[in-house]
Formats: sequence, C-alpha cells, structure tokens
Amino acid sequence: MFRNSAKAQDQDGLDGGATLPPLKLTAIFFDLDETLLDTSGCRPPAVEASFRVAAQKYPQLNLEAWRKASEEVKAEMHDLWLNSPNSGAELLREGSYRILKKLGIDDREFATHVSQAYYQAWVSHLKLFPEVREVLAALRGRFRLGVISNGPSDIQRYKLKLFDLEREFDPIVISGEVGVAKPDPAIFRRALELARVSPPEALYVGDSPVYDIVGAKGVGMQMVWVNRNSLPAKKLEVKPDGIVRDLWELLTLAESKKS
Repeated sequence: MFRNSAKAQDQDGLDGGATLPPLKLTAIFFDLDETLLDTSGCRPPAVEASFRVAAQKYPQLNLEAWRKASEEVKAEMHDLWLNSPNSGAELLREGSYRILKKLGIDDREFATHVSQAYYQAWVSHLKLFPEVREVLAALRGRFRLGVISNGPSDIQRYKLKLFDLEREFDPIVISGEVGVAKPDPAIFRRALELARVSPPEALYVGDSPVYDIVGAKGVGMQMVWVNRNSLPAKKLEVKPDGIVRDLWELLTLAESKKS
C-alpha cells in the first residue's frame, strides 16, 4: 500500500498530482539534484575547504574575497557546467584556477589540489532525501524509472553510485554525455526514445521551474513540480500538471495513473 505523508498542495489553483490529465502512465523520469539528492548544504563548506588549502600555500588570501571570487566563477562557468563534454574534475580544476587568478595568483598546477579539496568537502555533505528509497521501492516494477540530469557525466554518475541508485534507473540521460542540457527539448526526447515511450505516457518529476517544468512540458510530457521550499506557483511562466512538497505525494498520483 502506498504511503502519503503530506497532503497535496493547492497553490494558486494548482493542486498536487490529482490535477494530471487522464492519460495512462508507463514511465517516470526524475531530475537528480534537489529532487532525489539534497545538495543545499554542500557548497558553503566546500568553498571554505578549498580556501583552507589555498591559504596554506598563499596565506595572503582572505576568506571573504575567496567566497566572492567563487561566486563570480560559478556564474561564469554555469553554461560550461551544463553543456561541456569535459569531465567534472576538469571543470572543477578550471574553476579553481580562475578563482586563484582573480585573486592575483597564476598557479594552474596548484588548482588541482584546491579543486580536490572542494569536491571532497562537497560530496561529504551530499544527502539523499529521506523518502527517496521507499518511494522508488514502491514504484519499482510498476513503472519504468529514468533520470534526466544536467551536469558532467563523471560527477552525476558518481552521485548515483554513491547512494546505490544506478540500478534503479534505465535510462540515465546526462547532459554532459548527450551534449545538450535541460530545458532543451532534445535531452527529453533522447530519454523518451531510450525508454521507448511517448511523451503523454511519461511523467517528469523535478524541482526547477525553468529546467524541469519548461523542458518537460515543451515536449508534451506530464510534469510534477517538487516544490520543497513552498515557492509561489503564481509566478510560474509554464504551469506544471501538479505540485508536491515531497516524493511521498507522488505515490498516490502514480497509483491512480497506473490503473
């Protein structure tokens, strides 16, 4: 029997999963970060860890200046992070080099050590949302389950492996592998092709109004927005078919759509 720990939301006329159109559902695709995995506590300690390593060699560095440079480099490399065929390790190394360079230090070799400190701290704070394993267990065997995720292949696949999630999903479609990122329709179409399902038979579950809602609805998939932070739905340019606060609420929806 499916568990539903929270009442479905009703935000500005958008209910939870009950508002989905009456189409049979055969496949469910998930976003990875902030849908299955909680990365919210990863970046601040990772930035500080990378600073500590850098400051050991360059004691003139200042933490606040390091944080500022880190945010600037993050913004500069945003598109690269989504679409580059380079590995995450290479991108992190390049990012660390750019931070050092902004602060007057040209040391590309040392950037490798800085990036390793950042990544180790980042991963150590990565968490699986508490309901994920039980929800996937309830869906397993009833629906084809897949992942569509933006990011470098090595990092995204490591996250899945870290929490033993790789075996749960087929297909796993990652922007760094296919050369196109959400919300581009091509990455969603690729996932649908691999799963051999039509858009109306597939549900996409994700947290981002831009990458997930716009992308999935743009190809005709059903879409449920995971709104863990109670953001106002009235500001959405493209409306999802349903809203849930966590993945427990997805189970009631999925049960009704399978029958």
